[in-house]
Amino acid sequence: MPTAGLRSAAELEFISRHPDALHGSLSLDPQALDTPDGVSQALRALADFDSFSASLRALLIDRHTQHVAETPLAGRESQPTRFGGDVEHAAAVAEIASLQNTSEAAAARTMNFSVALVNLHPALHEALAAGDITEAHARAIVDQASSLPESVAEAFGIEALSRLHTRKGRVRTPGEFRAVVRDLRERLHPESIVRRRAAAREDRRVWLQPDEDGMCTLSALLPAETATSMYARIDAVARSARGREGEVRTLAQLRADAFINLALADRLDPASTGTPAASVPSPEELLGGVKAEIVVHIPLAVALGASDDVAQLEGYGVIDADTARLLAAAAPTWQRIFTDDEGVPVKLGRSTYRPPAGLVRFIQYRDGTCLVPGCSCAARRSEIDHTIEWQDGGTTDAENLTLLCPKHHALKSLALFRLRREAAEGSEPTVAGAKLPKEPPKVSGQLLWETLLGTILPAEPLSRDHILGPRTVRLPAGSVETVETAELAGPRDPELPPTPARRDSPLPKPPPPRGSWDIQTSDGDEPPPF
Repeated sequence: MPTAGLRSAAELEFISRHPDALHGSLSLDPQALDTPDGVSQALRALADFDSFSASLRALLIDRHTQHVAETPLAGRESQPTRFGGDVEHAAAVAEIASLQNTSEAAAARTMNFSVALVNLHPALHEALAAGDITEAHARAIVDQASSLPESVAEAFGIEALSRLHTRKGRVRTPGEFRAVVRDLRERLHPESIVRRRAAAREDRRVWLQPDEDGMCTLSALLPAETATSMYARIDAVARSARGREGEVRTLAQLRADAFINLALADRLDPASTGTPAASVPSPEELLGGVKAEIVVHIPLAVALGASDDVAQLEGYGVIDADTARLLAAAAPTWQRIFTDDEGVPVKLGRSTYRPPAGLVRFIQYRDGTCLVPGCSCAARRSEIDHTIEWQDGGTTDAENLTLLCPKHHALKSLALFRLRREAAEGSEPTVAGAKLPKEPPKVSGQLLWETLLGTILPAEPLSRDHILGPRTVRLPAGSVETVETAELAGPRDPELPPTPARRDSPLPKPPPPRGSWDIQTSDGDEPPPF
């Protein structure tokens, strides 16, 4: 029987949106869909094209880094040394990220792979272009060769490539091949494993990956003996607790809860003591003992229990109302952010260079992350920057302050990349280093990020509308009584569950300042706390 979408599949054709740089077209022979053999051949051909595309991308990225290297990188005078002196690499990574719409971490991996493939492994690059290997095979070799001296990296790559096939001629899958190449590197490495292990320890780290339904994956790269000991301790506590009367959690759940307890409360009994393990608290029981600062953006109706709508956990995303209220009750202080009707706090002009703490909190809440497109560096790890530089007449006003991560802040400070607003109608844009004007430059128009090689992208703050509704929440002056929850949440996403209708009884008064929740309110009679 004909498959669904057969006609559209037969009509698929790729034509570049940039024909001046990439010519020709690629289309599927409709007859290839009629037989299993035709489909199989088309899939093999597409795999060859994927390999060719990867080889071409590597060549282009390598050439792009050369163009960055040939571009003058002289920035503002009197700037401290940035990026360990390797400004060229940092600028090239930022350029690749903006062009391919990826994170800078992904752009750095792609750029490092591409430069190494083209310059250190020409035979591997040829095999990829010919379709003899996939990009995953090439990455397996380049990754393992990256820790080798450059003088032996190419020879290692050729030797590794010779292990591509099994004894019976089958091409190893990327996973199989990676294991073979890793073992080959261990055997042929000119340095001892002791020295390599000492160097590898410098890369130890912990990172967080958000998952669905209010969950996250917490990963760690640790020395083998340390990680093994940690897991053994967690496993021993979980197994001991599993035998306690009334315990219904699975072993996997107990390991997870024991790990949470170890990190947040450190109340696990070492397995070596031989004493019975204490019961393992649940995650909910541990929230009250959280020591790290956690920022929760929670609508007032949710905080007061008038709505079970969602809230936002900074650095993660949507969390349920019950969890948000538990976190709010556990934290030592609440921070409310008040703004005027336009969402702009008081302007400090040129009376001070450094914004006060209240204004910093507002900018952190308003922007949410680094404003460079594609950068997800959280507000707490970003820095406050004057869009129009202070030395160019910029003011310490909310409209002229933005969040930039340390890397993008440094690129802007070096005048290699620019964060600017479109000039107001009838005015000239401010030029870095120009003589200070009599009046502070006007700040208006769209905020733009311009890269070293001229790519221009719109920069905008983190949007929370899909979670919390509009940024500004309007409350009656002097009271929160008899307020519709719809007013608190603003226009809703149609996919979200409906909010409760108007309450017949007044909302309860806010509890004393315990909890950690940020909320913007607009009250014409109450000034901002800055």
